[in-house]
Order: sequence, then structure tokens, then C-alpha cells
Amino acid sequence: MNRTLVNPISSLFDVACRHHTVKVSCPCGNVGIFDPHALWYLFERKGWNDRLPAVRKRMRCLQCYYAKRQRTLATLELVNVNHTRQLPMPDIIEWKRQLRRRR
Repeated sequence: MNRTLVNPISSLFDVACRHHTVKVSCPCGNVGIFDPHALWYLFERKGWNDRLPAVRKRMRCLQCYYAKRQRTLATLELVNVNHTRQLPMPDIIEWKRQLRRRR
């Protein structure tokens, strides 16, 4: 049986457990690739919803922001390439605690 059909990827935590990276694209052409563990940790610390549709609404292109362009929704893709944007990583104790809590 295919596990992805039984447990679909619906949140950043699921993405991190499956070791995908998150590619965020803006219509202006700016692209950022984030480590899923670090992105999940940012959302966890801020108390934000980590479901993928909610993540998409939170992502904002800094180039468009500084140019004062109208805000548009980003495109999220799950890829398997190295990340290009650096965010603080969760410590291993916090990550293991969350893994135990969600099993």
C-alpha cells in the first residue's frame, strides 16, 4: 500500500518528516528554497498555522514588499534540492519532543 495516500502531506511538519524542501515562488520571478525543519520551527515559534494553504498566505516576497508592489500569493512546491534561504533550525530536543507528541 502506498503510504502517501494513507498519510498525505498537509502541513510543514509532514514536509519536514519526509525531508522535502519547500520552494516558494513569487509571480515576479523571485524564488526561495527553505529547509522544512527551519520553516516549521519559525511557524511554531510565532504560533502560526503550519497547514500548507495557510503557509502560502504567510509567505511574502521581499523584493515586491520593498518595491511596494501589490501583494500576491506565492506558489509552494515540495522539491528535493538544497535550500537557499537560511533560517534558525530547531534544537534536536524540541524536534524529538514534537515527533513523540505527534505519533
